[in-house]
Amino acid sequence: MTTDKLIAIVASCLLACGGASAAVYKTVDEHGTVVYTDDPAGNGEPVKLPPLSTVPPPPVYAPQTSQSAEQAGAQAAAYEQLAVAKPAPDETLRDNTGDVKVQVSIKPKLDKEAGDRLQYFLDGQPQGAPTTSDKTSFSNVPRGTHTVEAAVVDASGNELKRSEGVRFYLHRQSVNFPRGPGKPTPLGNR
Repeated sequence: MTTDKLIAIVASCLLACGGASAAVYKTVDEHGTVVYTDDPAGNGEPVKLPPLSTVPPPPVYAPQTSQSAEQAGAQAAAYEQLAVAKPAPDETLRDNTGDVKVQVSIKPKLDKEAGDRLQYFLDGQPQGAPTTSDKTSFSNVPRGTHTVEAAVVDASGNELKRSEGVRFYLHRQSVNFPRGPGKPTPLGNR
């Protein structure tokens, strides 16, 4: 391992373990080895570290309602069941393009004549426009853990019934593991 990589690893560990307010000092021993520490002893020089980057959480989706609670309750009662059938709970999907196929189960059938539609959600965010189809597909979903939900909305966009969220895992093969983890790389490709 090169000295530069070692320095970067040590500095990263100090940042993660020491917190943003802890001081970091750099020392060089008689052999020219650079050491990062939180102890200013000896010839330690303070190191100015860049601020930690943070990412704000995504906004929470809150459906808009314009009809009375009684009307919404009566219409929601018309749908006995709304559930995500695919993907299955805690299922691991493997798709390098990030395509996720979703299917819902609804009883009784969607009242298309009344203008009812299905709105699909990925991680709480609406995906596309409401549709009459009980199947949809999300494209280019990033690898990791996700939750999918569906809701019945009326012609005005009011939410009548929402399914329970179904958690699934998406595996997209990495450049770091082109043949998959645990599979050896041929000697000629190293």
